[in-house]
Amino acid sequence: MLILNTLTILIQVVFVVFMSLVSMNIIRYFTSYRTMTALAPAIFVNHGGGPMPLLGDKEHEGLTIFLRDEIKKHLNLKQIKGIILVTAHWEESKVTISSGKHHDLYFDYYGFPPESYKYKYDAPGNPELAGKLKKTLDNAGIESKLDPKRGWDHGVFVPMMLINPAADIPIIQVSVLNNQDPEEHYKLGKALYEFRKEGIAILGSGMSYHNMREFRNSRNKKQVVNKEFDDFLNEVCTAENEDKRRTGLISWRSQPGADEAHPPRAAEHFMPLIVIAGAGGSAPGQRIFNWDMGGTFRLSGFIWKGL
Repeated sequence: MLILNTLTILIQVVFVVFMSLVSMNIIRYFTSYRTMTALAPAIFVNHGGGPMPLLGDKEHEGLTIFLRDEIKKHLNLKQIKGIILVTAHWEESKVTISSGKHHDLYFDYYGFPPESYKYKYDAPGNPELAGKLKKTLDNAGIESKLDPKRGWDHGVFVPMMLINPAADIPIIQVSVLNNQDPEEHYKLGKALYEFRKEGIAILGSGMSYHNMREFRNSRNKKQVVNKEFDDFLNEVCTAENEDKRRTGLISWRSQPGADEAHPPRAAEHFMPLIVIAGAGGSAPGQRIFNWDMGGTFRLSGFIWKGL
C-alpha cells in the first residue's frame, strides 16, 4: 500500500510538472507570436520652420508640445528597434540612404541664433539596416544608393531631439525624389512597409502645408487658409479603403487648394506624407495632430498602426 501511494504521488508530481512545462511553452509560443506580428508604426510629423520648435518659438508651441510630449502616446520608444526617417530636406534623383555608423548634423538653415548651430544629436546609424533597405528597394525596382557621409538635416534632428532626446535608437535617413512624383513616393512607402514587421518605425518628416510666400505674407490672419485641402488630406489618409487612399494621394495635385498648400515644383514637404501613407499597409490612418500655426496654417499629422 505504501508503495502504491508513493507511486501515485510520483505520477501526480510528474503530471503537474509536465502540465506546467506545457503551459509555459504555450505562453511562450503565443507571446513570441504576438511579438513577431506586432507592427511598428508609420508616422508623418510636421517639423516646423528650421530650428524654431527647439528655440521655444511661440508660434511653434503646439507643434513643440506634440513632438516632445504627445507623440509618446503613439510611439513606444522602448518597443522599436530603429527608425527609418524620410526627410523633406534631402532631394535626390534616386532614393538615397544614409549608411554610416555615425552622421554629424547638417545645419541646412540660415539666419538663426548662434545656439541653433551647436546642437548635438548622437544617435547611431545602422549600416547593416541601410544595406538591407537598399536591397529591398532594388528588389522592388526602385533605384537607390547609399551615402555614408551626408549629415542628418534639420528634418531629422529637429523632431528627433524632441521625440527622443536620449538619442539611443538607430536612425536611417532617407531622401525624397526631386521629381516629386507621387506614384513613385507611394511605391517607396509600400517597400518600407516590410520593415515595420521587424520593429522598425517609419517616420516621414515634412509639412502638410508648406507655402513659403504665404508663411511670410499671411501670418496671423486668424483665418485658416488651407482648410479645404486639409480636409481632403484627412479624408484620404483615414479612408478605410486603401485604393481610395492611394488614388487620392497620387492625384493630390488636382485637389482644390493643392497649389496654394504646396506650390508647383515645391512639394518636397508633401512627399514624406505620401511615403508614409504607402507604408501604412491596408489599415486606415488616424489623424493624431491637427493644429493651426499662428491661427492661419492648418497642419495635420497621421499614424498607421494596423496591418
